[in-house]
Amino acid sequence: MVSVRQVTQRNTGRGTAGIDGLVALTSQARAEMAVQVHASTGSHVPSPVRRVYIPKASDKAKLRPLGIPVLIDRCHQARVKQALEPEWEARFEPRSYGFRPGRGCQDAIQSLFGILHGKSGRVQILDADLAAAFDKISHEHLLTELGGFPARDMIAGWLKAGIFEAGKGFTPTGQGTPQGGIISPLLLNIALHGLEEAAGVRYRTASHAGELRPGCPAVVRYADDLVVCCHSRQQAEQVKVRLAEWLKPRGLAFNEAKTRIARLEDGFDFLGFNLRRYPNGKLLTKPAAAAIKGFRKRLAGEFRALHGANVQTVLTRIVPIVRGWVAYYRAVVSTRVFAALTEYLWKLTYKWACRSHPNKPKGWIISRYYGKFNKFRNDRWVFGDRATGAYLPKPSWTEIVRHTLVKGGASPDDPALAGYWAQRRRKVLPPLDRYTIRLLSRQDGRCTLCGENLLTRDQPPQTPEGWERWFLQLTRQAIKADILIHHETPGAPHGNWTHLVHDTCSRKRRQPVTPALQLST
Repeated sequence: MVSVRQVTQRNTGRGTAGIDGLVALTSQARAEMAVQVHASTGSHVPSPVRRVYIPKASDKAKLRPLGIPVLIDRCHQARVKQALEPEWEARFEPRSYGFRPGRGCQDAIQSLFGILHGKSGRVQILDADLAAAFDKISHEHLLTELGGFPARDMIAGWLKAGIFEAGKGFTPTGQGTPQGGIISPLLLNIALHGLEEAAGVRYRTASHAGELRPGCPAVVRYADDLVVCCHSRQQAEQVKVRLAEWLKPRGLAFNEAKTRIARLEDGFDFLGFNLRRYPNGKLLTKPAAAAIKGFRKRLAGEFRALHGANVQTVLTRIVPIVRGWVAYYRAVVSTRVFAALTEYLWKLTYKWACRSHPNKPKGWIISRYYGKFNKFRNDRWVFGDRATGAYLPKPSWTEIVRHTLVKGGASPDDPALAGYWAQRRRKVLPPLDRYTIRLLSRQDGRCTLCGENLLTRDQPPQTPEGWERWFLQLTRQAIKADILIHHETPGAPHGNWTHLVHDTCSRKRRQPVTPALQLST
């Protein structure tokens, strides 16, 4: 049941079908799928994945392949992952942060800051990227690493199930694990386990356990992106040679076009951030110049595409984009960047308004689209919709909140650390505005219509696009108290309460009941 819930309710790809075209978007469909999964536990035969292409986050002009398993395969993968992940979480290296519960991009950046700040002697940076890591993983090596895991044969079946692509037909797979499979990120982490030791990283023990030994390099890895902090260029080159040899039996290699050795004084980019030691000796982490340029370019393109649309459409499209980007970068030195983006957004909105009403005077345009829409701020230059009260929040309103680094060996599956993770969830708040956080807290983080988590507790979105999708899937809705009486205290006065709910749940309240397992359109 847990695996079916994960696949059909919580995953962002729950509406995407495999080669059989089936999805499960209703309660009845999910129940039928749970029965099928339970009945086929020991006899399931994996099906080929459906190959699709999506734009790369770093370059929208380029496409990267995704392999979409059929629905029942995804449910079985979620079930197997729940059994396999706790074992490896207890073994994974402390500075591996990609696709792991309770860890994310912010932890990777904060870990790098901890290694490089102050008078750190690690001033030569090997900034490395692996070439097509998911597509090149050696099946033989990966299955050897899994050892006697009970579902090893089922995992082997998924690895060798093959790919079906429209117009090309079926293609067998002799290597790699498809991006799009629920278990694929975990398999990549298993294949890359041991990379720190291969690079020469050594940790102290006893009372200084977890601290790096003097003179050794330090590695921070997020999935197939890694940074090795070295004391000299010679050490960085030696580490690169050692890692290249270590990667060969795993079927992997460096992407030479994206791998370089840089000086800390010159700075380097990692996960959309730029880390650089400035002449005054300070190490600053900022949004990368390429990320800022790409975001501004996207905003300009969105406003061009919205020419002729009404203000409600503009806000519906632009607000999640802005809030998502700001949420991702609010933990670093972003104040000046947010101020510059606020000014840029004002120019874009004003230009859009002037183009929408070419025959109206500027005073009329300003009075129509700008005002004190945010009742908590004395700012009359907020772009919004007077009919609905909706508005575009300014990036400069965002408070900078430093991220608290997760403990290196802490696993959410360790019962002895339950208190640590509970305290961390209370202290490390999601990068949202105060009003949204208050609503999340009041609702215990759950949708008041379906009872499911609005935000995954241990794994929030890890990219600006991920936060954008989350904001798109969320809506604030005034719901009568009698509908939510089981969430309120007895005797609470009836009226309208503002609640956070899933956008899909909001729509379902107004839709008729749909069939069970249905074909995706």
